[in-house]
Amino acid sequence: MTLTFEQTNLLDIFCKVMCNKPKIRFCGIINPMGRMVAGSFKDNILPLDNEEQRQMLYMQSKLELSMKAEFNENLGNVNFVVTYRDNVIIINIPSDNQKFHILISAERVSNPQEIVKEVANLFKQMEYEIRAPDD
Repeated sequence: MTLTFEQTNLLDIFCKVMCNKPKIRFCGIINPMGRMVAGSFKDNILPLDNEEQRQMLYMQSKLELSMKAEFNENLGNVNFVVTYRDNVIIINIPSDNQKFHILISAERVSNPQEIVKEVANLFKQMEYEIRAPDD
């Protein structure tokens, strides 16, 4: 799925809104190839890694969700995946159409379920406008 300029712009707005929420450090949209197509860090947040490491994280998160999707028929769809690290929490949330996913980095003291709920509510509001004409 190739995103239009307008769709990418809406996804960037979505990520900026999420980054304005407390305890969220980063919000990005990752495409099926593991590349970030929209997103950014919260203002005044310094990344804990370099650009090359972040690119690897994006690809790894997409691969992880793809591998977990192999069991969707028997176990049901993946709703989200949370990885607790010493310094941050990483949350992967697949989109309903499974064409891309939302990657969130949050402070370690965050409540991932609350963040996922906020993401889902906001994303559902924007989803119709983001959909590609062929969806």
